[in-house]
Amino acid sequence: MFEPPLLSQLLGTGAVILGFIGAGILARQMELHELEKQRKQEEEDTQAVNDFNKIVEIGRKIERQEIRKNIRREFPGFTFDNEPPVGLRPEPLGLPEPKMHIMK
Repeated sequence: MFEPPLLSQLLGTGAVILGFIGAGILARQMELHELEKQRKQEEEDTQAVNDFNKIVEIGRKIERQEIRKNIRREFPGFTFDNEPPVGLRPEPLGLPEPKMHIMK
């Protein structure tokens, strides 16, 4: 059997070790790249949620202002204070009389 010289064996072993080191470095860089990508995605998602919450709060503020404006304006319609009810029965509930033939 032929055995390669010692120098060739050492060079082969060194090449294998360097290959494993290179593969480890490449794997680590890919992992860091993925982590960075995830971090950026989370930042974008957080920013989008914060922007949405700000927009919703602005909408609520506008809605509250409209409600306040409507509360402050005078109501032109009927209320008992400005027009007494006319034509209502004097009964407390103003319900119609029960039909006697149904109750028999």
